Amino acid sequence: MGLFEKKYCDICGKEIKFLGNRKLDDGNMCKDCASKLSPWFSGRRHTSLAAIKQQLAYREQNQTKLASFSPTKIIGKRYRFYIDENKKQFLVTSSSDWKRNNPDIISFSEVKGIDIKIVEDRDEIYDKDENGKRISFDPPQYKYEYKFNVDVDVNNEFFDDMKFELTSDRPDNPYSEVYCDYVYMCDEIMRTILNRPFKEDKSQFKYPYETPYYTNGTGNGEWYCPKCGSRNEGAFCTKCGTQRPQIFEPFFCSKCGEKITDPEAVFCPKCGNKLK
Repeated sequence: MGLFEKKYCDICGKEIKFLGNRKLDDGNMCKDCASKLSPWFSGRRHTSLAAIKQQLAYREQNQTKLASFSPTKIIGKRYRFYIDENKKQFLVTSSSDWKRNNPDIISFSEVKGIDIKIVEDRDEIYDKDENGKRISFDPPQYKYEYKFNVDVDVNNEFFDDMKFELTSDRPDNPYSEVYCDYVYMCDEIMRTILNRPFKEDKSQFKYPYETPYYTNGTGNGEWYCPKCGSRNEGAFCTKCGTQRPQIFEPFFCSKCGEKITDPEAVFCPKCGNKLK
């Protein structure tokens, strides 16, 4: 067959235009027919023409089922779970016109598991010296982002899992209101579909500001904002408004010499001596 010889879709029979061919294991398919496949399906090039036809028939049946699908709960922002609790079914899509997009309807019983991982991305924030050269802060400062990645493991004839990012506005620290909102969404998803809670794990994070910072000084002098890295001198960051981080300096118990590292400690953990 010549390079520029006409090709025809083995599904609909139409001529395939230039760069419009979607190769199958044993045939050709036009991009219009390919667009009707499940968005969660992969491995087209190694799939037979017969299997593709079976999937397209399944997709037509799915489109019909959408007419009676009535979500009672919607969870998510970027990708959304549309859940019909009465029928114990759900679908996942990023499209606002979800009925037209024909997302796959999944029964609760088809779900083998849901794995939600919170991924921390850390990028260093740099300063500039008097010559305009980029330099690191001392100590280094970082910008953080958190992604909530979801993997729904399903028992479906045409695909095995549904992988996507739940977050649209990625939170910048694991103690913010936005972050907590996503944790709540994950818990709702797990409880509704699998009837068990979402277990959050912060132990993997490098985020350094898990507890408040204290100071025993006057609060004067230069400091760097832990959120945006800006150099400041006052009580609040002039760029983002973050309050000055307070640094607690450990001290020793006057009675037994135990090193005190807890800024809230009132009594010595070793001998019980009152510290304050």
